[in-house]
Amino acid sequence: MGAILAIVLGLTVSSDVDTVIIYPNQVIVLRTATVTISGVEELVFAGLPGALDDNSVRLRAPGLKIGAVQVKRGYLAEPTPEVKRLEQRVKRLEDSLKLLEDEKNILQAKEEFLNSVKLGAPEIIAKELQQGRVAPESWRGALNFLAEELTRIKSRQLTLNREQEEVKKLLNAAKTELQDARALIENRKEVRLVAEGKDGTYRITLAYVIPRAAEWQPDYELRAKPGTRQVEVNYLARLTQRTGEDWDGVKVILSTATPTTGLQPPQPYPWYLGLIEEYPRTKALMAPAGDAGTARYEMMAEPEAPEGAEATITETGISLQYVIPGRVSLKSGAPAKKVSLHRATLPADFACYSLPRSMEKAFLTANLANNTDFVFLAGDASTYVGDEFTGSTFVPSIAPQESIQLGFGVDERVKVKRELVKTFKSRTGLLSRTERLQFHYRTTVENYHPGPIKVKIIEQVPVSQQKEIRVTVTKIEPRFSEANENEGTYTYNLELKSGERFEINLEFHVEYPVGKKITGLY
Repeated sequence: MGAILAIVLGLTVSSDVDTVIIYPNQVIVLRTATVTISGVEELVFAGLPGALDDNSVRLRAPGLKIGAVQVKRGYLAEPTPEVKRLEQRVKRLEDSLKLLEDEKNILQAKEEFLNSVKLGAPEIIAKELQQGRVAPESWRGALNFLAEELTRIKSRQLTLNREQEEVKKLLNAAKTELQDARALIENRKEVRLVAEGKDGTYRITLAYVIPRAAEWQPDYELRAKPGTRQVEVNYLARLTQRTGEDWDGVKVILSTATPTTGLQPPQPYPWYLGLIEEYPRTKALMAPAGDAGTARYEMMAEPEAPEGAEATITETGISLQYVIPGRVSLKSGAPAKKVSLHRATLPADFACYSLPRSMEKAFLTANLANNTDFVFLAGDASTYVGDEFTGSTFVPSIAPQESIQLGFGVDERVKVKRELVKTFKSRTGLLSRTERLQFHYRTTVENYHPGPIKVKIIEQVPVSQQKEIRVTVTKIEPRFSEANENEGTYTYNLELKSGERFEINLEFHVEYPVGKKITGLY
């Protein structure tokens, strides 16, 4: 009888998440359990995430014969702490909304009473003044009181309306979050299987896929060291997971592959062409990535990795896998956690870049070479010069032996100034009257570093896209290194000694029809 009951009810297996493989669009979870089998047993893996893909369930149990496997819906009898927290938040917001509504009702009653007094006041005032029973000053004070009270009520009602709208927004967001948490956490599944084997203890591995429940993104800390001509690269991975189960000391494998099911080759469709009306377009020169823009401040743990340990990289066909050293703990729904993948010190050639017309600043840039066998994937980066945080940038994918240029923010030891020395307006031509605007710009760059630096300066003049407008450069000194007439740029590549000052004098004029206006000149 006991054996039959055990088969009907099943033996609940205690299992732990051992390994997770995170892909861009899904996560594979591997659970392990140790069970003692005596003949035929029905085993139950209970409390699994409700979002798992039923068709993805796989089992591995060396030495056991596995029979029928079923995935069934299950529910938690007791709400989880996260659901309880969200329920309490919804209740507090509902109470706040009720208190605001109660105060509005009280104010409404006060307003109705005061309005009724105001409507009957003229008749009462006239009668009492005629009989000499009340002095005019007393009624004047009473009327002022009525006006002040009604004004105060109206003002408070407007404030309450705004507060109600804000609380409603917070309440709707909290209810949505609670609904999502209940769907993800409380809706559970269980896996039932029939196992047969000789009496003994066996190790079982259960694997399943949870779509779009975890992700990882490359992240970098780049530390420039111009003195040693090197850039220290700390290659990180930012992990987030919403699987509905906490990871406690699990092995993490990151993959760049994107598994798909039912992917069909694309079919050809007609490739149609048509005419559109063209409009003038201009090109803009941008400062290199890494200017001192908005810094990325994040509340997350310090990068985790055993001292001296690094991720193992494996090429699997056309994708890459990174095996995180050690074990990782990350609760479901917790803030992103950074784990260290690889550290490297790369050789770099440093220089300063300036586009004075756009910004009177010099940006420190580094041309660094990946002399490792490690593939650095594209991701966001925090930049430092020494120990000083300088801003954020984006790192493109860097293959082994590939070189790229990155920006490290504004170099305050290089001073750039561009000033309009003079401008002059005149008219030319006898038959075809035109106006001419003449400009003289002076650009100076000074090096306050203790040693020499390489500098790239780009001076710029406007470019005409209409034949009625002519731009003529009459003087540019000293001689530039290269020019691009299509973009109107003149590039200087030079080396400045400590304390040295470099000056560029640019003169040009713009001619256009009399009476016309030019856009984009200033």
